[in-house]
Amino acid sequence: MTETPRRHVRRSRSNWQQLIDEQAGSGLSQRAFCAARALSVKSFQHWKRQLAAPVAGPVAALPAAWLDLGALPERPAAVAWEVELDLGAGVCLRLRRC
Repeated sequence: MTETPRRHVRRSRSNWQQLIDEQAGSGLSQRAFCAARALSVKSFQHWKRQLAAPVAGPVAALPAAWLDLGALPERPAAVAWEVELDLGAGVCLRLRRC
């Protein structure tokens, strides 16, 4: 029994996104969709994860949106607090009230 060797096809990010969108709307499982399209299931899953992950980049690339936390209530100076948020991609937000 001879098997036809698979030819490696390079696909762009937009090609993978289109395939992922088609699979989502097809009603087929990933395995069935990939078999019908002669796609590697592992490659399909890799690109699905890759395209779902947020794109890492400079903070300037993030949408400019403000979150209004409102005014802080007046407290005695003795009450201090500190909050640190690790936002990923090397970005850390530190808030401190002394």
